[in-house]
Amino acid sequence: MSRPPESPPTYATHEPGWRHIQALLPPELRLGGAGAPMPDEEWLEVGPFRVHLDAWRRPEAPATLVLVHGGGGNGRLLAPFGAMLAAQGYEVLAPDLPGYGLTQVRDKRALVYDDWRDTLARVLEVEAGRTRRPLVVFGASMGGMLAYDVTARTRIPSGLVATCFLAPKDPEVRRRMVRWPWMAGLSGPMLTALPFLTDPLPVPMRLAGNMLAISNSVELSRAIAADPLAGGTWMPGRFLRTFLESGPLVPPESFDVCPVLLAHPADDRWTHVSVSRPFFERLSVPKRLVLLENAGHFPVEEPGVSQLRQALLDFLAERGTARP
Repeated sequence: MSRPPESPPTYATHEPGWRHIQALLPPELRLGGAGAPMPDEEWLEVGPFRVHLDAWRRPEAPATLVLVHGGGGNGRLLAPFGAMLAAQGYEVLAPDLPGYGLTQVRDKRALVYDDWRDTLARVLEVEAGRTRRPLVVFGASMGGMLAYDVTARTRIPSGLVATCFLAPKDPEVRRRMVRWPWMAGLSGPMLTALPFLTDPLPVPMRLAGNMLAISNSVELSRAIAADPLAGGTWMPGRFLRTFLESGPLVPPESFDVCPVLLAHPADDRWTHVSVSRPFFERLSVPKRLVLLENAGHFPVEEPGVSQLRQALLDFLAERGTARP
């Protein structure tokens, strides 16, 4: 990974939205505070994309954690979790997936869901080539299933962590994900009936998904939904259609790559734990479910934050041996 020769936008100098979001977080989770080191900003060329990453590099780290955002975030939104692990000596990366954050995309209207799979797979492959230390991938929201798919595809991670597992073909999952439940039965048929018309349409994500439930703080949710690099972005109908049509690359019963930790917010008002349980229970690898008390979909409340920190540290410590 390297910095580009020219000077593209960076969170440090060009993007105010994340600073407003940071100001609404509990003080101990804000970047630059005690125990919350600022990341460096790196870039990785992945096909037609110049992918932006927040990076907390630790040459002597016992393991590397890759954070994967969902449809309402970006890599910088996950900074509280990256910083808390970096402060404990772990190396952490948080990419902006195409269409979000500062990642540069030539033709946004052409994006499909597989672009996210390809991008995350390339990040893992590059990191696996840099070091033999264990690599753990942590997916938040729809990033949980993305992390699962790419773990199954690359077979690189030593561990998989998710805040939820959302299988978009499941009618109940669709009902929970959309902004209004009545949209669940219409969104798929509308996008698939005339794809040559709907595929290039820009769809505001705050209308497609229930962004106001992304956190249990109304003010924080509104800030995330208003950030044009996070929940306030748009994605093409083509991306949404291919996401809704996607199934897990490997059935959970056949997944055999690594242990799984489901760290699910207990007070998630967007995707209740009951939505994730069916998929999680079908996994046959060693697995653990930790419910984060009092925490919302974006888990920034105590005691859930402390429970998440401890669950991650325990899981990383268990993975702390070199890859074969």
